[in-house]
Amino acid sequence: MRRDAAGPERGQRGNSRPLCHTGIMTAGPTAPTTSKSNQVIVILLVIIAVLLAAIAAFVARGMTSQDSSPQAGATASGPTAASSGGPSAAETSAPTQTDEQTLSLIRSQARRDPSDGQARGEADAPVVMVLYSDFACPYCTLFAQEVAPELEDLVADGTLRIEWRDLAQITETSPLAAQAGIAAAKQGRFWEFHDAVYTAADPQGHPEYTEDSLVDFAQKAGVPDLEAFRTEMTAPETVEAVTASTQQAYSIGIQGTPFMLVGDTYISGYRPAEYVRATVLEQAALAEQ
Repeated sequence: MRRDAAGPERGQRGNSRPLCHTGIMTAGPTAPTTSKSNQVIVILLVIIAVLLAAIAAFVARGMTSQDSSPQAGATASGPTAASSGGPSAAETSAPTQTDEQTLSLIRSQARRDPSDGQARGEADAPVVMVLYSDFACPYCTLFAQEVAPELEDLVADGTLRIEWRDLAQITETSPLAAQAGIAAAKQGRFWEFHDAVYTAADPQGHPEYTEDSLVDFAQKAGVPDLEAFRTEMTAPETVEAVTASTQQAYSIGIQGTPFMLVGDTYISGYRPAEYVRATVLEQAALAEQ
């Protein structure tokens, strides 16, 4: 930017020197007037350049804030960031996306794998919610405690399927907790483990986990083989799976939690239960058309 601002000024001064030798020196009385005119032109050019740069920056910010792709919608997981950039007061649900590239991206994330131990609901449910979450995220805790219970009937009646994805990044022990979730899923107890962890979590804090504390949660969740759970939790392939899940989220532009891909739309950050439920029902109605 400094180079752009200084460029016109240097160019004008460079042009004025030949004029001094060919015009000002021979013109005599007119030299002061020409010099002053050049100075005025230089100042005007600099002012115009600054104004154009400011306008360009303003337009760029406006375009960024209006981008409706999942990449632009990603939010941080802290309370302030997750609550920013939310829907307008008039919105009661997430608007269905219409851009073909965005729709293709959203739809490609649902696996509908009946053997997925970190999914719940019918594999052929009309609406799939791909939920990116972190066991140390305060707004993920709020989602688990306040929103998820309001969706239970939609899962039970076959309307909604929820597929968990790890985006483990909030604390140093977030990956370990995600690894524990995979270990619980291996024994068919992921959602019980999920409930045990989030029930104990404080939505105002960022819990830290240890292997022992996670084994305790597994015991509360009814994981039958705790030794196998501990081994699976720290196995290299489990570590790799959590890393791959987090990188996959980054690859499509999701940077924060909670983040939900719901049918043909998405919800970035925490939203109240009525907002999420209305979004699911609208997507279900569209799927039946």
